[in-house]
Amino acid sequence: MIEELVQEKILDTYTARTTKSKDLWEEARKVIPGGVGSGFRYYEPYPLFLERGIGSKVWDADGNEYLDYCLCFGALIAGHAHPRIVEAVSGQLEKGSMYGVPHEKTTEYVRELLRRFPSMDMFRLTNSGTEGTMHALRLARAHTGKDKIVKIEGCYHGVHDYLLVSIYPPLSKAGPRWAPTVYIQGEGIPHGTVRNTLVAPYNDIETMENLFKKHEGEIAALILEPVPMNMGLVLPKEEYLKDLRKLTEEHNILLIFDEVKTGIRIAAGGACEYYGINPDIVVLGKAIGGGFPVGALGGKEEILSNIYPLGHTPHAGTYNANPIVVSAGLACLKHVMTGHAQRHINDLGERLANGVKDAVEDIGIEAQVPHIGPSGTVYFTDVEVTDYRTASTYDRKKTWEFWFSLLNHGVLTPPGLLEGGEQWLVSAAHTKQDVEEAVHVIDSALREIK
Repeated sequence: MIEELVQEKILDTYTARTTKSKDLWEEARKVIPGGVGSGFRYYEPYPLFLERGIGSKVWDADGNEYLDYCLCFGALIAGHAHPRIVEAVSGQLEKGSMYGVPHEKTTEYVRELLRRFPSMDMFRLTNSGTEGTMHALRLARAHTGKDKIVKIEGCYHGVHDYLLVSIYPPLSKAGPRWAPTVYIQGEGIPHGTVRNTLVAPYNDIETMENLFKKHEGEIAALILEPVPMNMGLVLPKEEYLKDLRKLTEEHNILLIFDEVKTGIRIAAGGACEYYGINPDIVVLGKAIGGGFPVGALGGKEEILSNIYPLGHTPHAGTYNANPIVVSAGLACLKHVMTGHAQRHINDLGERLANGVKDAVEDIGIEAQVPHIGPSGTVYFTDVEVTDYRTASTYDRKKTWEFWFSLLNHGVLTPPGLLEGGEQWLVSAAHTKQDVEEAVHVIDSALREIK
């Protein structure tokens, strides 16, 4: 129960200033399971309901203003209602929202993705990151003729059955660190569906090598978030990603980077550019859509040529590459997220992270503050965070209190952070003043929960 984790005065402040959100949630839960459109949006006692967003700020149903560092979990890297994106979408709407046949903008959009990810030869568009990773696995299996895949414990790749395992398993059921149990993350998934899914810890090349040797000739692909951002934010150890690339090549296993969160976020070309790694397949999403639902599946021509009509691997979708999404994404990539904007968000991200670290040190509270580019997080633990199990040592009570305290003082960070699962994001719309204000609020929140 939330009352057992959050100080009464902090929770009372939240409920007193969000009465309309409570009323809206009560109405919503009568017709929508849990009153939310996605399970990740729910938290006790009830979720905040927003009415609008402009630039770096949002307003809730009660009129409270917040600096937004959630930004729809990274999809709004341009900020809310960016004029160039609004203009692009409005212009396309006048020409039609859907065609059901190819249109020229898709090629222009994909060429922009290829410019940012030059190690890829081709891209196919999907409607979400979930679809992207689902099709990536199918493509890898078709190309290699093998069935097994490896995922990293604590990494999240969407809600399809093959990969909805060992995202945040209870440690009592997770098995030994050197051989994690394949833990099905919820009900409704047949055990037979995941019999070809293997799990390995992050930042452990020795365990990965042993797993590859044990299943020699059986593994089609290894899929991972190169920088895991669904267990907070975990940075790869030096040479870890390069060692993975070498190891997968030695064992004839495809390397899939899930860059739904890192793509055009930590660098223009995502983790591929930042770490200098060329995976066999890259999956993009969130930020590349300019606030609209999109995913992209990229790879070498010899791999993507397995997709119908060149090959026999199915890939389809009525809304794939629709003109509205492509127009928004193109405007975001070409006119908003320029080189200047990338430097801007990275600079602000560094300022924010350093401000948080200084506050943690000044106040004397036990916390780790990993960050990269415009993103960072706070783990309330004295343990160095290198994988899911060390991330799981965070203080749950302090995390909940910190999040509510930030919200009460006008700073919105991802609700998923409540379970150690998300991180803040700075957008192109944020300013130095926004960051200074956030650091001040964070300092106050840390003092409140100490």
